[in-house]
Amino acid sequence: MIATRKAKETTPRRATKSSARAGEVALEIDDGAVRDIMARLARVEGQVRAIQRMLDERRDCHAIVQQLGAARTALERATAQLMVSSLTQCIRSAKNGADEVEIHKLMATFTKLL
Repeated sequence: MIATRKAKETTPRRATKSSARAGEVALEIDDGAVRDIMARLARVEGQVRAIQRMLDERRDCHAIVQQLGAARTALERATAQLMVSSLTQCIRSAKNGADEVEIHKLMATFTKLL
């Protein structure tokens, strides 16, 4: 008998304050940005699975390292896209009286990644 997997929800939902963990601020970026980031992460996941297969098949070290580098770069781009989207949203909100502390926190996180 083949086990069936429950289909995962593929439509990203906008986070609400109630979905944030204690001490966290809910992610408030537009749904298009979430879809783009999720698509990037799905590609990274595929790359990582391919790398695992390459290791299992004992493929050439250079080819594996090249794929690891590509996966790392793709993950870095997803990170940058998330940070830019978050900063953009904060700046938009700042015009409406957003919390300066959150803006500074995002800027500090972004700076750590550079």
